[in-house]
Amino acid sequence: MSTQRETVAARDWSALPVATPGLVLDRDVFDANMKEMVDIARSANVELVPHAKTHRMAAVGQRQIELGATGLCVAKIGEAEAFADAGISYLFVANPVMGEDKLERALKLSARANLMLAVDGIEAAQAAGAHFAKAGKTVRLMLAVDSGLGREGVNPAEAADVGAAIAALHGVELVGVYTHEGTTYGAKDQADLEARARAAGELMVSVAESIRAKGIALPIVSLGASASARAVAHVPGVTQIRPGIFAFNDVGQIALGNATLETTAVRVIATVTSHPDPDRACIDAGSKSLSTDLVPAGAHRDEYPGHGILVNAPGWVLERMSEEHGWLRYKGEGEPTPLPVGTRLEIIPNHVCMPFALLRKASVLANGEIVATWEGFGAGSSE
Repeated sequence: MSTQRETVAARDWSALPVATPGLVLDRDVFDANMKEMVDIARSANVELVPHAKTHRMAAVGQRQIELGATGLCVAKIGEAEAFADAGISYLFVANPVMGEDKLERALKLSARANLMLAVDGIEAAQAAGAHFAKAGKTVRLMLAVDSGLGREGVNPAEAADVGAAIAALHGVELVGVYTHEGTTYGAKDQADLEARARAAGELMVSVAESIRAKGIALPIVSLGASASARAVAHVPGVTQIRPGIFAFNDVGQIALGNATLETTAVRVIATVTSHPDPDRACIDAGSKSLSTDLVPAGAHRDEYPGHGILVNAPGWVLERMSEEHGWLRYKGEGEPTPLPVGTRLEIIPNHVCMPFALLRKASVLANGEIVATWEGFGAGSSE
């Protein structure tokens, strides 16, 4: 591990001049995380299209492209529009787009971006194709496949017939298949994680081959999860990976063995506002700053309890949250370490997407100094 990253782990983030609750992003660690994944993608000859719903910040998206990402994946048309406004031209909306209003926005967006839309059935593809065809355009579609999570996506056994039907529609070009292999977050250990990742990648390649057997070119086979990106990138036949959290990391990635304190680029800084008993305290960061997410890998929740790692308060657990309060309880050995009112704590969130979405602003560090403030997208970006 590099000296730089050892220094990052040792730094007292809580001493930074940041109003609380506040999100801090270390750009140096972020850059190193990005470069690692860019190198993985290049070695595997796959596209890296980071999922930018993780951060929803124009400055972050621009830096990801500068550091070697092919384009960005987003969750909503509003996010795609905001990133296009920031000059990013390769965009994949990895949620089905429904409704004439949103299809019209997608049509307009396609005039200034290399845009792909998601569908998971024939009816949605028909609607998109008809809307684009009316304007004399063709919509580029990615077919969602359920790789085991049980969310959106066509059953793999039905994908070839559904894909062929979609490809035959007027105004449509079916360019690929994609999935979110979220089942990998349930891995018990590294071997289990790699096995789940390989299985998801191999499933998606086989689905793509079944569609190609129908005479459809289908150049893209895309998988998207930070948990599994390092493994799925090297599955023969995979052409694109779409991880999002990897650039920042969080407790979820630490629990899976994909990250450490040193490679986690974010902290939420909070202040102790109440310490009524020796074994309990409150901070000014609650569910509106951190969310109530537990570590996604259930097998690791005993090792990583509560709602984040309190880096500079060993033995204390962020046990509960209300909107504006984090409820701390001492679970360590021996007498509780005092947390005087006014103490500032640095918290690694369980799920980093949520502080970005909730706080919508990050103080940016470079060489240990705050050098900028990066703003998140505002109203409309979730549409």
